[in-house]
Amino acid sequence: MLAALALAGSIVAAVVAPAAATPMTLVQAVQFAESHNEQALAAKAQWLQAGATLAADRSAQLPNVEGIAQSSMARSANYSGSFAQIGVPVQPNFSQNTAELQGSQSIFNLQNELTANAARHSFDQSAQNYRLVKEQTVLNVETSFYTYAQDLQLVALAKADLAYQAQLYAIADANYKSGLVAGIDRLKAQVQRTSSEEGLASATADAEDARENLAQTIGAEPTQTFAVPESIPAPPMPATDQRALVAIALAHRPDVAIAKDGLDIAVIDNGLIDAPNRPTVALQGAVGNQAIPTQIAANLVAPPFGCGAPYCFSTHFYTISLNSQLLLPLLDWGSRHAQHNGAHANIDSQTVAFGTAKRQAIIDVDQAVRRLIVDDQNLALATQNASVALRAAKVAQVQYKVGLGSQIDVTTAEQTYLQAAKQLLDAQVAYALASDKLKFATGTLVE
Repeated sequence: MLAALALAGSIVAAVVAPAAATPMTLVQAVQFAESHNEQALAAKAQWLQAGATLAADRSAQLPNVEGIAQSSMARSANYSGSFAQIGVPVQPNFSQNTAELQGSQSIFNLQNELTANAARHSFDQSAQNYRLVKEQTVLNVETSFYTYAQDLQLVALAKADLAYQAQLYAIADANYKSGLVAGIDRLKAQVQRTSSEEGLASATADAEDARENLAQTIGAEPTQTFAVPESIPAPPMPATDQRALVAIALAHRPDVAIAKDGLDIAVIDNGLIDAPNRPTVALQGAVGNQAIPTQIAANLVAPPFGCGAPYCFSTHFYTISLNSQLLLPLLDWGSRHAQHNGAHANIDSQTVAFGTAKRQAIIDVDQAVRRLIVDDQNLALATQNASVALRAAKVAQVQYKVGLGSQIDVTTAEQTYLQAAKQLLDAQVAYALASDKLKFATGTLVE
């Protein structure tokens, strides 16, 4: 029985679960979640879509080159055409083939520049949001994983308690048969043993629920199993220089970067209101070859009616043009003024949101550091308390066996140990998560 109590603080290999794929470690579960979690995939899709929009908007500022191949054919009969009044007849058969390489370059277009700049900030926002979702996913997976590990240890603790209560019942039964105790002691021991059986059943069900919840969190099948360590790891105490941590948070927090991009987009949107009224300059050009096959027969006739060759003139050509435009709206019925009012209000709102995000980062770092220090202290106290409670439970059992203690004393000692052991598990999980919560608060949980 004492050996069972000594093992109560360690974890069992696993709760019985349906057969599934190879058990996952915590690192593997996090990696699996990044490619299967619904929120992570949605954020990734949004990021990629923003990248596509950015590429399309930037292309309007870059040289565009395209090849064009065109062929047109026409046939008519007894059709005078629109130039019949000046004596120009319509050719009954007409064919023209054109092949050209065409290019264009926007030299100056403020609207295109601002649109591309806004798309860049939107892309940055989506990238930061994707990183934020990944950090939240990592923290959620770790929380679910350690909850499952804690529940498995509670199963081990419940098994040890059941073994303890079974031995107490055996002692009470032997003492009753020897006339050392009254029958009520044996009944009380039986009740305690039954309660421990109920507790083991509940703990086993809780652990199985935690395993399925963890599988759902990472996007795996409900039958997925996990390789849980024998003890909840205690990461080393990180640096708690609050000024340095706040500086890191303001530079790396995704939500702060998202708020900053939101403010930049609001400023750009205000500039876009007047952008269509600014001058635009564009350069266009083309080089290619154009031929009219239906004129070949006439061209082959000897001069002066033809040129004696398939083509009388060169079929190669080029074009180049430089276009500029300036739009001056003379009367817009106050629409631009109203748009500017709305844009300025949005700038004010985004400015406040940016300040709120920075203040929240400072608060989160402060609370994370404070909680980490407290959880470290609680872990040390809980470890010491659980060790003392375990020794007390062992002593109480020995005293009860030799008749120096009552059944109430030994039951109280066991309940005290169970409570201390559960508090130790809570402290271990809290400290393990507190370290990563500090990384989350500084925006460094995911690089």
